[in-house]
Amino acid sequence: MKRFLSGLALLLSALSATVQAAPAQRIISLAPHLTEMLYSAGAGDKLVGVVNYSDYPEAALQLPQVGSYNAINLEAIIALKPDLILTWRSGNRVQDSERLQALGLPVYESEVESLEDIPALIAKLGELAGTEIIAHAKAAALRKELQTLRERYQQKTPVSVFYQIWNKPFITMNGRQFISQGLALCGARNIFADLPALTGQVNLEAIISRNPQVILLGGQRAFQQAWLSDWQAMPQVTAIHNKQIHLLNNNLYQRPTERFIHALTPLCELLDNARQAYRLKIKIEPNQGDHHQQFGNFNRGAQ
Repeated sequence: MKRFLSGLALLLSALSATVQAAPAQRIISLAPHLTEMLYSAGAGDKLVGVVNYSDYPEAALQLPQVGSYNAINLEAIIALKPDLILTWRSGNRVQDSERLQALGLPVYESEVESLEDIPALIAKLGELAGTEIIAHAKAAALRKELQTLRERYQQKTPVSVFYQIWNKPFITMNGRQFISQGLALCGARNIFADLPALTGQVNLEAIISRNPQVILLGGQRAFQQAWLSDWQAMPQVTAIHNKQIHLLNNNLYQRPTERFIHALTPLCELLDNARQAYRLKIKIEPNQGDHHQQFGNFNRGAQ
């Protein structure tokens, strides 16, 4: 009986080892933010291929490229013999993911839908790559950072914000997009939170009508100065009249990564400075009748 039980235990152990896949050793990332996340998870040295614009950290620039996030080079991927391919649900083409899986290549698909998904995905990537100790510690630190900001700013008076992703046409994001969630964490209100899609076009008339108190310019730095010049010709917008237009580093704020969470602290401080500036302006000019309309609720219980 003892021999039977011993043999059964060995059999179950062997079956378990077969079912539980070994940590990935040759990983391809099909999105720049996934490349960055893998380094955060302590598994950057297991990357063998990336897509273009995978430019952080610098070590990623030395890796072979296998196309772009929306146009992969299938032959290059096969040649690298990956044992794990990381895909981006809303960015990579569905047909590309299906082709990879049809070839028997192991694919892990992900999507960041909330700020909490960032540390959660870093932790998961660490588990897939066998670096879970590093990844779980990183995830815990990032969760704590988010909670600290939430506690600090959740009771602040909201500041209305327009975040510009692109110009001509104007492109911004809705309230579900991770950048907008970051703004909300800072006690800000995205003036286009009601857009039906994660990102979409808006016209100048709608921006002027919703009259943001702060304008944040994303996009590439090469274009930002031209965008800034265009806005400075429109002093009727509250943000422009009060010099509350700011240029952001799009590499920090337009990728859902560890760096994005770290960058929320200076963003929250920037928005809080704007909040205080409006509050001070109202105190200095208490008798101007248009302040109720121009500055919203800053005359009531400003934090």
